[in-house]
Amino acid sequence: MQCLANMKRTHNAVHASAVLGLAAWFILSAGCARVSRPPSLPPSPAALSAEELVARLEERGAAIQTLKAQFSIEATGKDIKGTQRMEAAMIYQRPNLVRLRTFARIGLPIFDLILINDRYQIKIPMQGKFLTGRVADLDRQEGLGPSILLGLQATLGNLNGTTVLPTDHLRLREAEGLYVLEVIPSEEGVAVARRLWFDQGTLELVREELLDSSGQTLATVLFQDYRPVGSTASNTKGQTVAIVRPYLVRAENTNGRAKLVLTFREIVSNPSLSPQDWGVPENEPLAGFPRLSSHAGVVSFLRPFLAGNRFMQTDN
Repeated sequence: MQCLANMKRTHNAVHASAVLGLAAWFILSAGCARVSRPPSLPPSPAALSAEELVARLEERGAAIQTLKAQFSIEATGKDIKGTQRMEAAMIYQRPNLVRLRTFARIGLPIFDLILINDRYQIKIPMQGKFLTGRVADLDRQEGLGPSILLGLQATLGNLNGTTVLPTDHLRLREAEGLYVLEVIPSEEGVAVARRLWFDQGTLELVREELLDSSGQTLATVLFQDYRPVGSTASNTKGQTVAIVRPYLVRAENTNGRAKLVLTFREIVSNPSLSPQDWGVPENEPLAGFPRLSSHAGVVSFLRPFLAGNRFMQTDN
């Protein structure tokens, strides 16, 4: 009898172990099923053509009609003595009017540059120079031109969208989660070819390369630390668009002539501007050239851009 009782207990123990094991298997299986379920992923961005991407970028650029920014610049390179640190202030008015001023840390002005379309005017007080010419020729100014050109590219980025001429050739591909847009001018010497890298989700400009006629990289600009600036604006479809700008920009020539690091402290989108922001004296009479700017008085300051001014030293 004792042996029979022991056999029953053993049978019951085996049965209980089997039940517990089966229950554990179900629990673990359910747990594994939950763990192995793939996480939900955001939908992939819709494929775009080069023309559609450019249109979206220009629409975003239109959200910024005016802009003011203050930032510091650290400059090194073959054409720059040691490490130069300076402060800078920029004013922008859409589509192609820019004023960029730089100052030494002690407050002395280094240069005051005005751009309108493809022309520039620059005052360099410490050298007693006052120059005007084509932006494409600015790098001929030894010791100053290359760093200014690189600084302009770093400062402006795609501020007014991605400027593309109707005659430019566009190529778009995808690489590492980025759109890579190549803009090749149809005529050499008119503009520099560019390769631009955009985040596919946000369409923020991540990287820009300036190319020579053979496709070799002349300079590289990296745009980082994007932050919202000011309020939002409405696009052409009535949708709100967040205005963001990079607060850290790194730019470098491949030949080592100049290397710049721009650190922005303040960026204000769509501020009200006056002729005085462009250097026009307060008592300067306003001239009637509305086609150049909504602030007609700017033209009197930009008069050296107009043909026939024999008092200006030019690059032409």
